[in-house]
Formats: sequence, structure tokens, C-alpha cells
Amino acid sequence: MVFTGRMSRGCESCRKLHTKCDEKRPSCSRCVRTNRQCTGYRDTNDLIFRHTTPKFSKKKICSVANNGIARHSNTDLSKSHDCPENERYLPPRSPGRTLLPSKEDQRLFFFYQTIMENLVDSDHTRYLHSQLPTLFSRSRSGSALHLATQAISYATWKKSRSPGCDEGLTIEKRYTQALAALAEAIRDPVEATSDETLYTVLLLSGYETITFNSEALPAWGTHVDGAAALVKNRGTENFSTPFACMMFLFIRRNAIQSHVQTSTPVDPIFEECDDILSPYENIEDRLLSKTMRIPKLQAWANKLLSPSSWELEEDLISELLRSAEDLDYELSNWAFRIPAQWSYSTITRIETLETSFTPGAVYVPDQIHRYPNLYVARIWNLYRVSRLIIQSLIHRVSCFCPTTTEATQDRIDTINQSMVSQICASIPFLLGYDCSALKHTTNSPPSSLWPQCLPNKPRVSNNTGKFSLIWPMYLASSVNSVPENQKDWLREQLSWIARTGDAHAQVLRNFRSQTLVGRPEAFRFDCV
Repeated sequence: MVFTGRMSRGCESCRKLHTKCDEKRPSCSRCVRTNRQCTGYRDTNDLIFRHTTPKFSKKKICSVANNGIARHSNTDLSKSHDCPENERYLPPRSPGRTLLPSKEDQRLFFFYQTIMENLVDSDHTRYLHSQLPTLFSRSRSGSALHLATQAISYATWKKSRSPGCDEGLTIEKRYTQALAALAEAIRDPVEATSDETLYTVLLLSGYETITFNSEALPAWGTHVDGAAALVKNRGTENFSTPFACMMFLFIRRNAIQSHVQTSTPVDPIFEECDDILSPYENIEDRLLSKTMRIPKLQAWANKLLSPSSWELEEDLISELLRSAEDLDYELSNWAFRIPAQWSYSTITRIETLETSFTPGAVYVPDQIHRYPNLYVARIWNLYRVSRLIIQSLIHRVSCFCPTTTEATQDRIDTINQSMVSQICASIPFLLGYDCSALKHTTNSPPSSLWPQCLPNKPRVSNNTGKFSLIWPMYLASSVNSVPENQKDWLREQLSWIARTGDAHAQVLRNFRSQTLVGRPEAFRFDCV
């Protein structure tokens, strides 16, 4: 959607009266003459980021003044203010005065609107993204935040186009400039603790996820480490506003993902602020506050089971097992007590041929999950992956515990099978299929991949969560106790995502998870 009218930069009073504003500072002449308070002038950045709704799009309304979430206070990013209803429309302009956005503005608006449309209100990421217009407008041109926003905007635009889209040089230039500007900002004691600098690192992390390639595997993890270092440096600034708290929670989530993949404990700063963050936490955050203990357990197990520690102390082994089992119980309790709006429904497929677990048969899930939205589905798979990692840890450690029984291993295998099957059940929904339409499908032909092989391809949405499936499928396909045909199906799904062009899947389809055996992954990556 492009801007097809001339944007008025006049003050609010003059715009309401449809009169010409001379834009004098600090107050326009008309407001001074009529003794009215002049409320200031519109920022042209608002045009780039204005948020449109389907209602307005269908009517083809040029809502120039409706900058929606872009109209925030410059000092407090915790509140949003919609513009008055009568500011949404401007009188028609003559065709000769049409103003089209620049190429760069088109990229910025495309990035902003694309992300906003694909996020739900319950996801903190949407709130953080909604603050970009304010941060962008109050940052100077050429700042790290401006350059990082341009880099990720161009990258998002390029990824949505055909392979021949020739903007690679511009993208790399903006990214390199953003890194240089960020390094300069970090050297400044004031800028180093600013919201803009921390937000810049988040944008660059997103950039690395979008432009991921095998020649820069450590890049995302490096930005996560950098964000954690800035958080430590900010101190109490991390909790000064709701916006700062939301950034902290987002960085904590990335840090947990990163440290799970390296089996190293997260920084204590992420564990010391539960009371402050509690008002801002949602269901995912409360889950993460528990899974945050997994990296510490991983590191503890690796230390106990290292060759230098082969003279194992039974008390330490038992203590570690109790800690892991306690955490697993807490996660199970989280799932049991989850509110109904965060739950899912289960559809049992009506199968007429051989069952999914018949040896040698092509695997097809017996059950399919339908979720309220993609975000809820991703949270549930985070829960399942977390329990798989804990079970792998319990299995490794229990082998050295003399009190371990066969029942312990049976329990591990049962939980593993349940978690893997639930991940499989989430795949059709996250791939965008209409789950109800899949209920009556029969077994797929030999050597075919279900549900992609279905002739009708019952899709309910083009907006899919296939990227969020990469990490769960990668881990689930590496669980030893799971039937081979189920693991083969998961690997084929991962290969299918790789064939659609996802670079993460293209790399990971050739590997098996190292996390489940206590070793660091080959690289860290955003898996949500």
C-alpha cells in the first residue's frame, strides 16, 4: 500500500480546520493569533510506519494521519495513543501533487507491516516491534538504530522477492555501517545504556536470522551475547519502564535458547528479577522461567560425567537426578494448569489402513493438534523440547546411579514418545494446513510425505510457522527410543522445509542433535 496524497506537516489545530499552517517554531502564527495552544508538528516518519487495518485497506482509504502506534511519548514507550478519528482522513489533493514514498521508505514500511501482521497481541515481540516507529523517529539519521532498521528492512524485502532481486550490496552496506555505528554507540557511556542501542542489537539479531548462511554460523549467537552484556551494563535501567522490561524478557528468551544449545548456564542477572518482571510475564515467560534452569543442569551433568570426574560421588549424582526430576515435574504441572485460551484441541484421524507405528510403514500422525494461533503452538513445542532435553539428561546420569531401575528407563521412554508424538501432531497446523480437512485422509502412498502428498492440499493459511518447527523436529528426530519410521518422517519434514529455501533447515538436516548427548551444537540459532 502506498501513500497517494500529500502529507500535511502542519500542527493539529490547523489540520482540524483544514487551514494552511506556516509551521513556525515554537508555535505557528495562526495559533498565536487566535490564542490557541500549538501542539507541534507531525513527524514525516509517521507516514512510513502508519499501521493500517483490513477495514481501511478494503475501502482503499489513505489514512495518512493514522499513525496509530507511532504516536507515543518520547519519554515513555509504555503507552500507545491512537490519533483522533477526525484526523484519519485528508481532503482530496490534485493529481499533480501526489507524493510517493522513496525506495527506502517502501522497504521500511514493508518490513514493519509484514511483521506486525504476522504477530499476535499476546506475543511480546509484537509489542516490542510496535515501539520501532517512536525509536526510529527520535534517533538521528545515520545512527546505529536507523542503519540496523534499514538493513533488516532491505533483507526482509529481498527475502520476499524472487531470487533475482538485486539488493545484496545495499543490504551488506547498511549492515556493515550499522555494526560500525553500534560499536561507536557502545563506547559512549550514555548511549551504551540507552533503549535505542539495546534495540539495535535485537534488530541485528533478527537480521542474522533472516539472512542466515553457513558462512556466518556464529553471528546470531554473537549478537545474543552482546545483548546480554548490554543488559548487565544497564543495571536498573532494565526495569525503568514497561518497554525496558519487555526488552529484558525478550533477551532472556534468546539467552536461554542460546545456552541450551551450548550446555552452559545463563548469566545470573536473568535469574535475579522475578518480582520486578512478574507483572509483564505471560504464559511463555513463566515457562521460560523454569526452562532457564536447564542449561545449568546440562553443565552440571557434563562436569560430573567428564573423564576427569569418573570417580563419581553417589550423593552428587542423586542430587542432580532429583533436581532434573523436580524440574520435569514443574514443567508437567505448567502444562496441566495452563489456561484454556492457551490450550489446543486434538483431532483423531480416521485411519483405514495400517497404523502409523507398523514397522516399515510410512509414518502418519494418528492425532493432529489445532491451536488458537501459531504463537501458542510454538510455546507448546518449547515445552515439549524442554522435556526431551531433561529426559536425555536423566538418562545419561541415571546410567551411573546404582539405584536406577528398569522402571526409570521405561518412564523416560514413555515421556519421550509422548513429547515426540505431540511435536508430530503440531506439524500440520504449523505448516498452515486446515486440520479438520485432514481428519478423513487415508494413509499416504508408499515413500510419500504426509500431508504434503495430499492431492487437495487443504491449506487454511499462507502464514505458516515452519521456521519454528526446525528446532523441535531436529531434536525429536534424534531421540533414540522413537520408532525409526517416525524419525524418518521428521527428517523428511525437515528436508522438505530445507527445499522450500530455509537455510537453517538446509544445514541442520545433515546433522543429529548434540544437545541430547550433552555436547554443544555446531552453531547457535534462533529457534522460535
